[in-house]
Amino acid sequence: MEYYFIYFVVFKSNNCNSDGPIMLYGDPETMKKDNNGTMHLFDENLNGTLDAIEYIMHLPRNVFDVYDLDENFMASSHDTPHLIILLPDSEVSTYKMDTTVPTLFVLTDDCDAQTIDKCKNQNPLLGTYYVHEINEEMIKKQWNQLWQHTKTEDFNMVNDINTHFWLYAEKLKVLPVLFLSRQFGRTNDVLSKIFNSTDLEKDCTNIQWTNISHLNTLISMGSKGITSWDKNLFRNLYKETLITETHKLNISVVITFPGISKKQIKYGPNASTLSENERRVIRCLGVHRAIARGGVLIELPCADEQLFQKYDELEQRCKEGANNKYVWKSLTDLGKLLGSYFSSLQIEVLKRAKDITVFSDFPIGLAIFCDDEVPLQCYKKISYRPLTPLTRQLQRELPKVKQIYLGKKCKVAMAECVIDNEENQYVYPMCELMHTTLINMEQQHSELSFVYKQTYSVNGMREFIAENLDADILYISAHGCYQREKNMAGIMVGNEFWMASEDINVPPIVILSACHVSPRGMGAVNIADMFIRNGAVTVLGTFIPVNAKKNLILMTRLFTYILEAQHESSQYKTLDDAWSGIVATNAIHELMSASKSFEQWMHTKNSQGKVRIIEFQLERCVGRLRATHIYSDTIKIVKEMLAEEGLEGKFGNILNVNDYFAESFFYQLIGNPENIFLYNDVFKEAYKQNLLQ
Repeated sequence: MEYYFIYFVVFKSNNCNSDGPIMLYGDPETMKKDNNGTMHLFDENLNGTLDAIEYIMHLPRNVFDVYDLDENFMASSHDTPHLIILLPDSEVSTYKMDTTVPTLFVLTDDCDAQTIDKCKNQNPLLGTYYVHEINEEMIKKQWNQLWQHTKTEDFNMVNDINTHFWLYAEKLKVLPVLFLSRQFGRTNDVLSKIFNSTDLEKDCTNIQWTNISHLNTLISMGSKGITSWDKNLFRNLYKETLITETHKLNISVVITFPGISKKQIKYGPNASTLSENERRVIRCLGVHRAIARGGVLIELPCADEQLFQKYDELEQRCKEGANNKYVWKSLTDLGKLLGSYFSSLQIEVLKRAKDITVFSDFPIGLAIFCDDEVPLQCYKKISYRPLTPLTRQLQRELPKVKQIYLGKKCKVAMAECVIDNEENQYVYPMCELMHTTLINMEQQHSELSFVYKQTYSVNGMREFIAENLDADILYISAHGCYQREKNMAGIMVGNEFWMASEDINVPPIVILSACHVSPRGMGAVNIADMFIRNGAVTVLGTFIPVNAKKNLILMTRLFTYILEAQHESSQYKTLDDAWSGIVATNAIHELMSASKSFEQWMHTKNSQGKVRIIEFQLERCVGRLRATHIYSDTIKIVKEMLAEEGLEGKFGNILNVNDYFAESFFYQLIGNPENIFLYNDVFKEAYKQNLLQ
């Protein structure tokens, strides 16, 4: 039996070339000729699909949505979206249905009779309809049809299977709440509340908070052998446990934040205003992701020019060699500017988020919010989905993204593009150290395999990638090349500029060890986004020029955590989790990089014969570093170590002022890093039972 339901939305393509290569332009005038009149570049051919997409998000995602599940089963959901495939009518005949049992076809009203006949021939479980034929009554009917198709003696029917309303406009934000509420028989209560709501987002957040607190309470009580809370004997225990679970609860948060820089309008084909259809598409993205994560959606208004201008200035100053104090002040200023877009409740939800998914062209995670001393991404797992071009983001979001498990084996393919010459006399040795480090890791750990090639031409790069499509990680070591005058950012493969804009297949994880390959201040077309477009699940890139030695430390730590996970460490379970941990605990390395004498002191032994950096990491900092105040806490511990050795005041130039550059802040994970697993009990057990190879 197929567990996932597969929904198809078919639209009339009108020779739409949405799957072709990204167009790169040599001058603004050519760009303007291709302006399609939208801010985030949404293809008007897809306007007719929006009713169908919103309708499908009311239906079950998989067979388990129609079953009455126990609390542990519900809690095991990690990423459970609706699987929706946008299909041009010209591709209905060629789409590979061999192993696919289609659930439903919905066609835009401009599709012809021949197309609908082709769809009917695929025998979808729920039939084939034009958009104008779908209605609220069908939602109830189709939930019951799917129950009849999938019912089993192992599960009872889900509660409230006959309670449905077609939710429109802002009320779509209620959908992520309904799937869990239905399991608890609370659908009518939720719908009644939201139809009378004066603050829909607040009510949705409170409802989901209650749902997850209730779920966690049931799990906690179940672990103690208590399976009922209705009896007087357990009622008080339930209330006490619920209070505890509510206080410690974190929830997945999805943020949509449209808006582009004026420079992007000047240099690109973008419009200055957000169209209503684009606004609707962006809401669909947020709702779809919030359903998948079992979380809540925060919708923000369009970012204004002041925010982009401030951040673009920061990127430029970093490129030219910024003063460290200026960088910290800029991050704080960004936090003040960005904070004005959020309500107090939204800020509270953000700071209590389990993880954050951001649909935006603006790097929200860089901002330092009020009462914090570090950017948001230092203490929250954040994955970014750039909104531009919006057509591609919609096409990418609606299907289910594959999950990758690195806990059993991991193949790394490293392409070295930096030439060993006098110009690179500082950078190249760092590249070679990374090469050597990965070789040593491979020799010591059988779970890691490593291939390496010096690639000094674009053709050589393409060949290397094609030869290593079985790799889990494509690691590209190169010089970045940010061409502001063309609003493009790529890399130098030897002496050749490359954007990865052609149609190629790539491994699921791409690490771009290069400077400013993903700048956001001007909305540059960049190589990081191109790799996502070419099939990567996630890409790690940089906003600004980065130091080769600091980059070496960060990358070594990342691969170390992958190997530790393969040896049963559950400290970091997903890639976004690991990267957040790396950035959050990188303060000591940033401080050492600011002073050679301090770095030397930390790497030598104290009077007890302990290497100070090891003592700091394994003993001193354990349980004492607050993620929101990682730098001040780190400095406090270092000062304690100095005081114990009678060295009060030493290294005051870096320990008493913000005179260090936290370069790790300026890396960004885009795509779906939460679906790259380093440690996972389900995958682990599947390998033990030879269910996976």
